[in-house]
Parts: sequence; C-alpha cells; structure tokens
Amino acid sequence: MADLDKYRNCIRQLLTEYAQRASSNNEIEAQTIFDGEQDHYQLIYIGWQNRRRVFGPVMHFDINFD
Repeated sequence: MADLDKYRNCIRQLLTEYAQRASSNNEIEAQTIFDGEQDHYQLIYIGWQNRRRVFGPVMHFDINFD
C-alpha cells in the first residue's frame, strides 16, 4: 500500500504543478480532478478563446493494480 500512496501523491503533485504553470491565458483555466477512491486523476482546460469554448483533457492517469 505504501507504493500506491506514493503513486497517488506523485500524480497529484505533477498535475497540480502543471496546472499552476499552464495558467498563462486569463480566459482559460487549468483544473485538476482527483478521484482517490477510483484512482482517476485528470488535468483539463476550460474556458474561452477567441469566442470559442475550450474544454478538454490535457493529462489523464488511472492507477490499476489488478
């Protein structure tokens, strides 16, 4: 279980740091989504650019130990 917690923390840290650096456009927000129960982690962009809607995943991680 220690390895699993290590993976979770590393992914959270990576996505959080990337989201903070990616916020160069004031109209597009970088959002992190962490689902620790199902081990799904995602970074998305959401907002507007030149009157067009921006919404989409940038990075997505799943942890699966079957």
